[in-house]
Amino acid sequence: MQRLPLIYVDVPVLRPGTVWAYAFAFVCAGIATALRLASDPYVVGIQYLTFFPAVIIATLVSGLGAGLFCLVLSAGAVVFFMLPPRLSFYIENLSEVLTTLLFMLLTFSNVVLIAGMRFAIERYQEINHKLEQHGVALRETEERLAVVVAELQHRTRNLISLVGTIADNTLRTSDTFDDFKARYHDRLGVLGRALGLLFRKTKEGSRVTFDELINSELAAQSVPVGEDGPVTLDGPEGVRLRSGTVQMLAMVLHELVTNAVKHGALKQLDGHLTIRWRQETLAESGKPWLHLDWKESGVEMPPSGAGAGHGRELIERALPYQFGAQTTFALEADGVHCTISLPVSEHE
Repeated sequence: MQRLPLIYVDVPVLRPGTVWAYAFAFVCAGIATALRLASDPYVVGIQYLTFFPAVIIATLVSGLGAGLFCLVLSAGAVVFFMLPPRLSFYIENLSEVLTTLLFMLLTFSNVVLIAGMRFAIERYQEINHKLEQHGVALRETEERLAVVVAELQHRTRNLISLVGTIADNTLRTSDTFDDFKARYHDRLGVLGRALGLLFRKTKEGSRVTFDELINSELAAQSVPVGEDGPVTLDGPEGVRLRSGTVQMLAMVLHELVTNAVKHGALKQLDGHLTIRWRQETLAESGKPWLHLDWKESGVEMPPSGAGAGHGRELIERALPYQFGAQTTFALEADGVHCTISLPVSEHE
């Protein structure tokens, strides 16, 4: 903030409108009276010599009201103590009346001028303070926006890379164009659902949880979940996922569910799928991790060992490479069994 003019004096206890402001004006008038009486034998004919600066000082320090109050007290003190007949408010000399009126007029003009300048300076301070606050808020908003834009750019790059990878892998494993089209649309649908969850949770100020993600993928393929159904879910609600892992984990779950529906536990009559998960804080790092156990049982496995494909590649390569996850994938005698451990969010 720029330096304030020297005409502005701010003493918090003596600010305009307070009792102490008028008390200060009274003291200024009293001191001026005492000085004028003390100088009376030596100074003749200049009755308002000490009162003019007293009124100015009172106005500078305590504003318009105090200045006018000091002006009235000063005029009264001169008339009562200095002008003949003394100790009376009667003025016998017309020239002294004119001098008194001139003093009051000139001093009043100065009081109004100084008070107006003081008010303007105070308004300047107030506006400048508000502008500084808005400036701080604007800078904070710009910083937050920069973070959001950087995060958006990062997620966009990841999304473009992921879409490209999906296209390449789908094309490599598809026998016909119609097969590629169906699989590719399904996998893009997974990304759409994941992005929808992320957007909704971001708007709410929270994070996507694992139970929301697995239920979303099971519901997308109309897989029933319940005590008498082919799927058992066993794990706590509210395990918050890191935003950066949601899309990839959604893809992994989609591939596992799709494989179970087409070839595994959700296709065969005696098949059953058990999905267990838990959150654990690692002693070494103090960070929370999600441990997922995906176990299919009652499945007659083909001798060729089919059932790997794109999902296995995501589990064994993509998750460990991108997020430091620890994974296993096995085609056991009665079905697919895989485990996934990856870090999750520490905060809401």
